[in-house]
Amino acid sequence: MTSQSILPPRPDVLDSVRLRDIELPLLAPEAWHRQGKSQPCTATLKLSYSSIITAAETDNVSLTLDYGKLFRRLESDVRNMADNISSPSHPSNRLISLSGTRREEMQSRGLGQDPRVIAGVVADAGLGLLETTSAITAAKQPNPISAAYGECEVLLHLPKALLRADEGLRYRGVIALGEEVAAGEARGLVVLEEEFRIEGIRCYAILGVNPHERLEKQAVVVGLTFQGPGQLAWGSTVVDTYQAVTRAVAEKVDQTDFKSVESLATFIARIVTVDFGNESVTVKVEKPSALAFVQRSGVEITRTKAFFDSR
Repeated sequence: MTSQSILPPRPDVLDSVRLRDIELPLLAPEAWHRQGKSQPCTATLKLSYSSIITAAETDNVSLTLDYGKLFRRLESDVRNMADNISSPSHPSNRLISLSGTRREEMQSRGLGQDPRVIAGVVADAGLGLLETTSAITAAKQPNPISAAYGECEVLLHLPKALLRADEGLRYRGVIALGEEVAAGEARGLVVLEEEFRIEGIRCYAILGVNPHERLEKQAVVVGLTFQGPGQLAWGSTVVDTYQAVTRAVAEKVDQTDFKSVESLATFIARIVTVDFGNESVTVKVEKPSALAFVQRSGVEITRTKAFFDSR
């Protein structure tokens, strides 16, 4: 199945409605690996569609997407995300890649333990409201709100998902409505791209070539980023390993004594890819104490598992 057959054409003009920093207490990954514990989660939503031109020209609120309704629908859908989870219409069962494939293993994890499912529920709330509003305004000509194409960018921040990362886990997903289907059926949720970020892994290591840097461990702050096309195997590997990866990086970096930041960054990339099977990672390594008048200095590299396998 090709992307052209499951995704409607993207309009030349897309406008957006945004909700920023929505507080969502929910069952989500937590630092102590306990199931069924509520965790803070901050969500930001950008819902794009074509377009607000008619509403702008007429200054008519009834021809707009109501972001108050959007918030209430989103909050309700997240609160009740366990309802009908086995139904084909549940967002978790409609998430697909650009080639039309699904990650069946997402269903085997505990409720709220996979940020991709949470993002799917959030995106479905926005895209569902777009479809509902479009149907209500369909009698007006031309229809001021079209649901032919809808796209939702979801940002999730789980600040307490990891013990060794001060900034927790961040997830970004871009999800679009699939091609229109028969009446009564829910359209697919096509995941265009995904990104996972772990920021603020604070370690202490001997790092540097200067004589004074060889005397005592200094703080080293590590960030890891994983990104690529949505709903592919690499994303499931990240979800399955990110807590163990973070712990391993923190513990192993504490034992190192590299002279260059580049060597340390490559060492970390090898752990993440070779030891844990991740396809690719971007590693950021920063030293807060290296320069007196610079908050942090460091390097950023991207390495693949294939890079290390070939050496």
